[in-house]
Amino acid sequence: MPIASEISGKVTHIYADIGQPIPENGIFACLDDTFIKLDIASTENSIAQHGIDLKFLNKQVGRHKKLVKSNSAAISVLDDLTRQKGNAYRAIQNEKIRKQKQQETKNRHCIKAPKNWKITQRNIEPGQWITAGNTIAQASDYSQLLIPITLTAEELAALQAQDKLSVYLPEYQQKIPVSIEHISPEFDPQSHKILVNLVIKDTSKYQRGGIRAELTLNVSDKLNNFLIPKDALDARFEEVWLTRKNGERIRVMLQGYADSNTAKISSAEIKTGDQFKRQNP
Repeated sequence: MPIASEISGKVTHIYADIGQPIPENGIFACLDDTFIKLDIASTENSIAQHGIDLKFLNKQVGRHKKLVKSNSAAISVLDDLTRQKGNAYRAIQNEKIRKQKQQETKNRHCIKAPKNWKITQRNIEPGQWITAGNTIAQASDYSQLLIPITLTAEELAALQAQDKLSVYLPEYQQKIPVSIEHISPEFDPQSHKILVNLVIKDTSKYQRGGIRAELTLNVSDKLNNFLIPKDALDARFEEVWLTRKNGERIRVMLQGYADSNTAKISSAEIKTGDQFKRQNP
């Protein structure tokens, strides 16, 4: 997540350096708030002044109501005092709204980020002037690690059928539990596979990405899956064919690629050991 300030100002405090987590209060850095504090004090003073005016006008309206009843004062004077009283009340409400805006601005002088996320990049120093909207840091969530894998529909079904999921981490020589975080609704048109994200929630020992993860699935070979050199495939009009030594062509389903030179196919018409021609010998 890029971190940016909603206002411009001078940095006074930074509460997390690179590699450190955002504090529990969610504050990454704060800006100088001297002038906004003065603005709030001025607004509070205006509210108090309008309050004195309103209190005085309340008394005046009360007195003139009695005078009007006794025909000792003109009703126009009472109307004018009532108008002034309403204006004083509305002035207080406007100043209170302005104070709320100023308080929100003051709150935004402290730049927030998700708590416990770790700072991976920091572009500011104390005393530096920053501009609203500019990225001043980057934070990342290391509370869980995602393992992206691509699976065929059959492999995905085998994954979902397992009660408890786990992966083996060769770097740590340890098997740890995982769960399914997200299954993509789309599939790769090239490999015909579906992207699945597994999540390691206990990252007390696994705080870095880039480690290997091995997933074991019990998949039956009902679809007659085979590995074959990629250059034996003849792909035409979104169909894939193999050509036997005697020239017979067999349509197969491409399941994906094991590596850059090997394709995974399925067909009920072939068996292990069958020989096929390479398209580009």
